[in-house]
Amino acid sequence: MDNLFDVRTMLFTPGNRPERFEKAKDAGADGVVIDLEDAISLAEKDKTREIVINYFKHSSPIKKFSRALRINSIKTAAGLKDISGLLDNNISPDILVIPKTEYPAEIIILDTLLKTKKIPYIALIETSTGLHNAEQIALCSPQLQAICFGGADLASDLGATLSWEPMLASRSLLVRAAAMAGIALFDVPYLNLHDTDDTGILEETKRVKALGYTGKFAIHPKHIKTILDVFTPSADEVARAQRIVDAYNNAKGNVCEIDGKMIDVPVVRSAKRILAIANR
Repeated sequence: MDNLFDVRTMLFTPGNRPERFEKAKDAGADGVVIDLEDAISLAEKDKTREIVINYFKHSSPIKKFSRALRINSIKTAAGLKDISGLLDNNISPDILVIPKTEYPAEIIILDTLLKTKKIPYIALIETSTGLHNAEQIALCSPQLQAICFGGADLASDLGATLSWEPMLASRSLLVRAAAMAGIALFDVPYLNLHDTDDTGILEETKRVKALGYTGKFAIHPKHIKTILDVFTPSADEVARAQRIVDAYNNAKGNVCEIDGKMIDVPVVRSAKRILAIANR
């Protein structure tokens, strides 16, 4: 997996519910995040880890579907056990989701421990310290292919309300960090599960896309379609993206022009992201 720009949404699923792991694909998600962290109580973590290890040992990769694993923070005993479980059983999830990332050193330690596996990482930014260090984190490792705005925990840490205006500045800081590193950027799942329609999630998803986010996670299957609708390019957008890439290639990497507009590296990069989604 070269990057995660073609991932629009993944569905979080508790690690102790293996019957749900692959149902995320039926819901239309680009992947599942099997959760060993927040969804699992401390008393259940060891048992759940064994369930997840058993799943990965006896299942095969699924075409165009990412099986991600959210481990516990490597600053905890549970997180170190999670990493040991991967190494001892020679398991390689498609993506490793790293919670409560605060310092580049956490990612670099993972690089050292998992150096033979080359698993892509997504770092969750969920604390004020992580937010402060977001740019350094985003740039610290080629294995780090995305960061994610962990809004609920971050709002609590900041003493803010988890709504659009109070969290806009924090969301925007992650846009800059991801752009500097050239990596994907995911938004927190929409947490209002009892909305009577999709107005709330639709508005929030449109806003984060306009801000520069490349995808949004989900905690309920009913949110998948709305997220996909927002982040899936139209036929016209795909056609234009292909024209841009073709023109740039024909110009042999030099600046060129389409429809009176200059085509340079940032424009081509955006076009390639659109084509990556279209070619899933």
